[in-house]
Amino acid sequence: MFTSRIPPSPIPDRPAGGLLRRLGALLLGALLVGGVGLVPDAAAQQSVFEEAKQKYQFAEYEQATSLFRQVADNGQADVELRRDALRYLARTYVARGQQDRARSTIEDLIATTPPTDYMNPDVEPPAVMDLYYQVQKAQSGSYEVQQEQGLQTLAVMDFTNNSITRREDYEGLRKGLPAIMINNLTGGTDLQVIERERIEWLLNELKLQKQSGKVDQSTAVRTGELLGANAVVFGSFIATEGKMNISARVVKVETGEVMFGDQVQGSPDEFFALIRELSQKVTKSINVEMEETQLGANQTKSLDAMMAYSDGLNLLEAGKYREAQQKFQQALEYDEDFTKARQKMKSLKPMVASLGGRDDASSMR
Repeated sequence: MFTSRIPPSPIPDRPAGGLLRRLGALLLGALLVGGVGLVPDAAAQQSVFEEAKQKYQFAEYEQATSLFRQVADNGQADVELRRDALRYLARTYVARGQQDRARSTIEDLIATTPPTDYMNPDVEPPAVMDLYYQVQKAQSGSYEVQQEQGLQTLAVMDFTNNSITRREDYEGLRKGLPAIMINNLTGGTDLQVIERERIEWLLNELKLQKQSGKVDQSTAVRTGELLGANAVVFGSFIATEGKMNISARVVKVETGEVMFGDQVQGSPDEFFALIRELSQKVTKSINVEMEETQLGANQTKSLDAMMAYSDGLNLLEAGKYREAQQKFQQALEYDEDFTKARQKMKSLKPMVASLGGRDDASSMR
């Protein structure tokens, strides 16, 4: 007797699309897991950087150095975060008196991809800026600034103090006056103004200035030539109790031709207006337009604050960092919104730390 058997039903084939969907889901899951892994890494690096900044603010420079180095050496970290870490790292090395390491850190900063070579002299310690200029000179073989295409380049020298009465009271304006003029001139739409810190470094590096406190035309032209400037501004001022006279000349570097020479005068209360007027005349002499609203941006309107700031610049460049810091603090007491004074005061923190018990840091620069 035969038993009848019912053949099993065939298992239907799964469509190929189902397999692809499964593979796609697995791949997406892997990507999500990987992405989740990247986010904590970026957040962790930012956290380390913030901790390092806190250590820096409390002058715990050894711990700050270790943390900043951790971020700077991480090739997977965001490039801007690494650059910020390198900038802080150079400051911590200066604070610890490790100039060679500060220099190599600046070299690392300039070598980051995409390349950068910008450091802000308003926020960087003087020793860091000096090392930065040295590295640029060593790498390029020239003192010339990197010029922006289509812009005229202008160098503004320190002004000469020709005051007779209360001469010492106005001595800081030798550096403060050109600092204000540079701030005004940066409003030029077709003008690149060389930072005065670079000019000061060059004068000290090559000992170009023949007479301390006085800039003559030959020194101005030679300085402009080395920096690759198209024109150079220099001048003088006379201040008395009730009157101020400020004169300036603009010289074309290539030919030595005097393109402009004029003066402005008024009461000390009109100080800022006088420099604004002179700045406008300078830009017109080199055929550069300037927006009226941009003149004097981010500048104090307090003469007392500006005088204290100017004295601070004078002391800073003499290497008297503690005294300079006190002057910038005094400027802020006159005008708490004086941004440049606050930046300069903070920038000197590593320099003061590096002094230890010494009073004069001129040998460090």
